Amino acid sequence: MKRKIIKQGHNTLTITLPSKWVKQLNLKPGSEVELLEVDGGLHISTEKNNEIKVAEFDVSQMDIPTIWNYFMGVYRGGYDEITVKFNPEEKTDNPYKFFSREAVDQRFSGVKSKKTMGAALQEFTNRFIGFEIVDHGKNFIKIRDMGQTTSKEFDNALRRVFFLLKQMISDTIEAIKKKDSKILEDMHEVDTNLDKFHDYCIRVMNRMSIHKARRKAVIFSILNFMELIGDEIKGIASHLLKGPKNCDYKGASNVLSSIEEEFDVYTKLFFNFDKEMVKKFSKIKQKTRNAIFSVPKKACDEEKEVLHRLRVIERNINSMMELRIEMEF
Repeated sequence: MKRKIIKQGHNTLTITLPSKWVKQLNLKPGSEVELLEVDGGLHISTEKNNEIKVAEFDVSQMDIPTIWNYFMGVYRGGYDEITVKFNPEEKTDNPYKFFSREAVDQRFSGVKSKKTMGAALQEFTNRFIGFEIVDHGKNFIKIRDMGQTTSKEFDNALRRVFFLLKQMISDTIEAIKKKDSKILEDMHEVDTNLDKFHDYCIRVMNRMSIHKARRKAVIFSILNFMELIGDEIKGIASHLLKGPKNCDYKGASNVLSSIEEEFDVYTKLFFNFDKEMVKKFSKIKQKTRNAIFSVPKKACDEEKEVLHRLRVIERNINSMMELRIEMEF
């Protein structure tokens, strides 16, 4: 719909609000509305948008992966208060059992006994930054967001994602060079922390209009790629832990060191875009690809598996660069 701009006084310009919208929201003279700049336009909202977002779901007879999906859905969606219902007679596996597809995670699934659903739901809740159980009954728990959601916290969390991914890459290189796979035994915890801060960033972006819609979609994609890279690094850690001791992984080590250089340059230009850094990134990317093709065909099978994952990581970082350049336009 169109509205004419009306001049009032010396410097004030006004527009009228649609009467149907005003009546529907019961707005009166003196009511406050929120104005937000969105992609070159103005979005007008009422204080009703500040109401607590409430969700409820029942996990009875759900398997562990499905429960994780529900928790991630309400968390990333920005809900403030969640009621989770369950069957008190039901018992379930360790919530981290289904993260044990990689050998590095096996110790998390070592407990054979079943957990009560209430105890398991406490572990699910602890996985998400800011979530706390504030009430519980025989067949329900109530979770509330006890943290602060601000643009500053988003920036801190985003930097934390970069830092943790860098740590995962560096630890893997060190483990290969020192031939000490024990360095990687805690890779699960690092990857879990990366996922926690990834989800927190998604949550903040869904709750707050801290970015234009197009820019937000790009950052969503970059975060997704970083989460996928973390999963690949964790998979590499698994191969190193269970692989043959006589496999030196020298070729894979050279590739990963070059990838680390790529990621370091990408991190710098993500937060402070510079065309010269883009050119430097391109040169290192070519170096990485040359290193990949230089791995001898007689490499052990485990190293070939690692190399496949490194190719995936390299492609993901390159996609992240394309998205970062897109943010400049």
